[in-house]
Amino acid sequence: MNRIEKKEMMVDAATLFAGEVRELMPHIARKELCDMVDDYIYYQTDGASREEANAVVDGTCRSVVKTG
Repeated sequence: MNRIEKKEMMVDAATLFAGEVRELMPHIARKELCDMVDDYIYYQTDGASREEANAVVDGTCRSVVKTG
């Protein structure tokens, strides 16, 4: 995985990552998926705080899981 150099790219990266995980692991538990996306965004985005990562997960991962 590549680093996410701009915070503006976090939402797109989270959506893409969640989709890829669901494709590889279609029966993954919702909480586990969201935790993975949260960690991915936090550790791969330059300068992102844990709170920013959590906000991205609230807006992307959980909505992807509900509609996907």
